[in-house]
Amino acid sequence: MKKRFLPMLAAAVAAAPSFLLFGCAPRSQVLKIYNWGDYIEDSLIGEFEGWYKEQTGEHITVKYDTFDTNETMLMRIETQKADYDLVCPSDYIAERMIKSGLAKKVDAEIFDPKTPDLFYDGLADMVAPFDENNEYFVPYVWGTFGIMYDTNKIDAGSEKAESWGALWSDEWKQTTGKRRVLMKDSVRDAYSVAMIYANTDKLAGLSDGFTDYNAEYRKELVSYFSEVTDDTLATAQKTLIEQKKAVCKYEVDDGKNDMVAGTTDAYLGLFWSCDAGLIMLEDGGDHFYYTVPKEGSNVWVDGWLIPKYAKNEKAANYFLKFINTHEFAAINFDYMGTSIAVKSVMEEAKIAMEEDDEFFEGFYDGFKQMYIDMMFPSETVIARSAVMRDFGVKMGTALDSMWIDVKTS
Repeated sequence: MKKRFLPMLAAAVAAAPSFLLFGCAPRSQVLKIYNWGDYIEDSLIGEFEGWYKEQTGEHITVKYDTFDTNETMLMRIETQKADYDLVCPSDYIAERMIKSGLAKKVDAEIFDPKTPDLFYDGLADMVAPFDENNEYFVPYVWGTFGIMYDTNKIDAGSEKAESWGALWSDEWKQTTGKRRVLMKDSVRDAYSVAMIYANTDKLAGLSDGFTDYNAEYRKELVSYFSEVTDDTLATAQKTLIEQKKAVCKYEVDDGKNDMVAGTTDAYLGLFWSCDAGLIMLEDGGDHFYYTVPKEGSNVWVDGWLIPKYAKNEKAANYFLKFINTHEFAAINFDYMGTSIAVKSVMEEAKIAMEEDDEFFEGFYDGFKQMYIDMMFPSETVIARSAVMRDFGVKMGTALDSMWIDVKTS
């Protein structure tokens, strides 16, 4: 049974969703949303329809569809010219859509994404490189990328897991006879981590041994997330091939479940904070630890865009206003169990967690602080993190080819 974050905020929403019943309603009365699966509290759809009527005096019905990959969503918009009014791409696909003219500006008269203190500290700066004036992309859900490990095998807070080098270490193979590392079967994530690990000494020098995450350090880190060249591809490929001595499995999304169930040899692996947070609150997930390595990492941000072929921009903008309103954002946060963009909700949730010892009963010593640090990254963690950029189609293809070579070598 999953624990709830903020039951005091998750008040029942009575309105029944009608997003499957749009029928023959005029297109001006239909809002078409294309989102990741399980990425919104279902009752909020029906709640929005009633809220929209209160705000505008007009009827609206939501047609809500889901996708499982960024590429699937992009194909629907780019190739098929699907007329969705809102989509929820990851940062790098949002950048591609903005650059290629596949996105429309948010209507600041209805919802102003530049509202002071609306979004969690640092998020606006993170997305500024591809949406400089915050006119297109509205952050929704975000988190960090790090290492999660089993505290039954590695002591909680162990220094040996505070570095990306842990994912390259064959220590556990030498002592146990088995490979113990799970690696994401994701070329972008594998590439970024490999580039950081390959340049550990350089990053250490720029940051005074990872104690001062200054402008020079950040410039170097960002370069690993924003460009791909023949030389960096070669470096990443060599580094990832070296890692294979420690990897027991390349996994897409089942690794977290394998670790909870104990059906994998892995002691540790590469994880998104959202996945780590979810399994820690499930039965059997109370013995894991998550950390963002000292060398640096990437922050991922999924957010809303109004696509080029949208037919109901008015309703789309009102939905952006709705989903970022404190009351509804709090309900969504409680349901999703991961970091959201709305600053006031995050601040309230952090205080609630810090004051609630009962919520963390039954977990190991230090779990509470680790969990809070994971859900609400500190300024220091943000300072050593950056958003990965879109590498473009050509270099993206080259990355895919490199990754195939790594896994088949």
